[in-house]
Amino acid sequence: MATTQRPLPLDCYVILHIRSGPPWPDPAKAPQIAADAPFELSEDIWIEKFDKEFAIHIQEACEPANHRLDNHVWDRHLYAFVRRQPENERLCLARTVVRNEGIIPLFAVMALSRLIRPTTIGNRYCAKIYPQPATDPPIQALLMSGANPDVTIADGSQDWLSPADGRELRKLMPWVSPNKQIHTRVHRAFWNHEDAMRSYFLDFRFPIVVAGLEALTTVEKGPGATARFIRRAGQVASEFGINLSKEELEQAYALRSEVVHGRSFLHTLDGVLTQSEHRPLYDKLESLLRATVKKCLLDENFGQRFVNDQAVLKNYP
Repeated sequence: MATTQRPLPLDCYVILHIRSGPPWPDPAKAPQIAADAPFELSEDIWIEKFDKEFAIHIQEACEPANHRLDNHVWDRHLYAFVRRQPENERLCLARTVVRNEGIIPLFAVMALSRLIRPTTIGNRYCAKIYPQPATDPPIQALLMSGANPDVTIADGSQDWLSPADGRELRKLMPWVSPNKQIHTRVHRAFWNHEDAMRSYFLDFRFPIVVAGLEALTTVEKGPGATARFIRRAGQVASEFGINLSKEELEQAYALRSEVVHGRSFLHTLDGVLTQSEHRPLYDKLESLLRATVKKCLLDENFGQRFVNDQAVLKNYP
């Protein structure tokens, strides 16, 4: 728990990261971001660990109420992403403001954070904190449609951001702005990565991650697509020191094709690759996609390799 009492984050949007599996982090072995103080990400966005009672109030607001049955809630939050409510929204000066749209940048921050470390944070505990009273403010649950569950298929041994992760996330914060445009290929790959992060099912994640790599490297259409994917994905993997052999990339593309065209589920494809090897291969592909997208966003020169077809052909012939 936090060691100091801090003022409540009034007039803010929050998204709680709830401990869904692993035990509390041992500060000596795995320091947790914002354990004792807010971790600033930008002028109006930060990460904070709340007071126990306040965290429970947010969870109570966001969890469905039972009928004739107490809903006993205990503090399960690790920390929260927080954003101060924008001035134009708070003062209602802009007619074009959509209600509660101020929380939207926090979703971008979550997605960017997963390029550094995939965690189970999701849309389940989204709320708006009103400005007063300061000691016990109203809390409005914001129900978000879509893929909301707190999802991971990782081992869960570190389901939180560390201070070092936070410092890297700060470097990615410029991409939260809607005015900063991501190259189309990188944008599609980033979208695929986040889409994969929100599903429990390897049958869904496998083709989505392969599609993310295709978004980065595919130029020509027609015959030879498999060979070109294998060659270029292999070149990118070599740059990041990810050991993906030609045979593994052939197997990955074959698995992707069988699933995406509705011919099979992964568990029936032992003829392509034994079931026990599906997950290790997937983990390599996901790591490659994540590393590539992150470097594109952090290193402008590297990102230029995917700016258009000609750049891809030049750098990954």
